[in-house]
Amino acid sequence: MGRIFNDGISVGIQWMRWDKLLKIVNLISPIIGVGLMIFYEVCDTSCSSLRGTFWGVDLKYVGILFMAALLALNLPPVSRHVTPVSHLRTMMLSGALGGEILLVRFQMVHDTYCPFCLAFGLCILILFAANFLRMNKSLALGAFLAGLGAFAIFFKGSVLPLY
Repeated sequence: MGRIFNDGISVGIQWMRWDKLLKIVNLISPIIGVGLMIFYEVCDTSCSSLRGTFWGVDLKYVGILFMAALLALNLPPVSRHVTPVSHLRTMMLSGALGGEILLVRFQMVHDTYCPFCLAFGLCILILFAANFLRMNKSLALGAFLAGLGAFAIFFKGSVLPLY
């Protein structure tokens, strides 16, 4: 009892468990991310001083669309195409992680933190970490750098004073 056997059956069972857990994470995290952005839109608290756009679109809407697209990748009609969906998920998560790094940096520089934004970034990080073993690492690096570059060029943020 407690021993791990490296025969094909034990490894296959462990992989099936990991695969089910990964599917759950890939379903739940985007739902949480959408919920965070919707709550952030409705809520008028500590984060009301932070504003940001990407290509002129409010980051709340970018986040909702991003997580909705990730959620759609898990739906049965789309998820049948394993390799293209995996590559698209890799590019989306890696690029978003690059963007989130700049968004967290923005908050650190201005010493103004948004718990909703940080929780959304944590959802991205969890999704990235959960899917990392299945990612094409070269594609992930390229998308990460592209995300950094895109947010460095197209992100516009401001901190409004609250009186």
